[in-house]
Amino acid sequence: MKLRKIIRIRAILLAKSGLRIGMSRDQMAIGDLDNPVIRNPLTEEPYIPGSSLKGKLRYLLEWALGGDYILKSKDKHVYASPDPQDPVARIFGLAPENNPESLRIAQERGPTRLLVRDAYLTEDSKRELERVAARGGLYTEIKQEVFIPRLGGNANPRTTERVPAGARFGVEMTYRVLDALDEEYFKKYLLKALKLLELDGLGGHISRGYGQVFFLHPGKPWEGQEDLPLEERLEIQEVPL
Repeated sequence: MKLRKIIRIRAILLAKSGLRIGMSRDQMAIGDLDNPVIRNPLTEEPYIPGSSLKGKLRYLLEWALGGDYILKSKDKHVYASPDPQDPVARIFGLAPENNPESLRIAQERGPTRLLVRDAYLTEDSKRELERVAARGGLYTEIKQEVFIPRLGGNANPRTTERVPAGARFGVEMTYRVLDALDEEYFKKYLLKALKLLELDGLGGHISRGYGQVFFLHPGKPWEGQEDLPLEERLEIQEVPL
């Protein structure tokens, strides 16, 4: 097994609707938001963790393939395929269980092919969002929602922070190619997962309109890209070793 080449994917991720990737916290002060977004602790700017993006791509591909990925996953964790050529395990990685057979399969399968970087706001998008920051929004918007129980009718307001529609993030992924099967899987499965992401969404509350995203080619004029297929809206380069 030998690394033949690396394929690098770059794109601008456009939030076509409000985007909310939440953060966890240990405590909540009086007056805090109910649902804050995750932020870079050094800059306080919202960003998209690579783990969130990669996890959603994996989730969508598993559901698209169906079968064992859904039916045989245990304890709500990912399905550990016994096939070394399993596309999901090869592309997204799979930690082997501590037994000889699982370790043999992992050795034959090789390393995780896909690496996804954290995605940060583009410089021009930050300048646009500074107008929001000037109003105290810190590059985000605060959306008020009201939950009304079916019985009783008492309104329960809640506040949700999200990155406003129109924000743009720089996305970068790298894909390791070790054999001919990896070449095939790149086009057959990884590009498919990216297409599914545009049809589905990223982050929370997708069913309520949040999280619609669209990829733009970073080196082309953005006008007119709506009609281009995904492959033409990604900057795909083979990096020499």
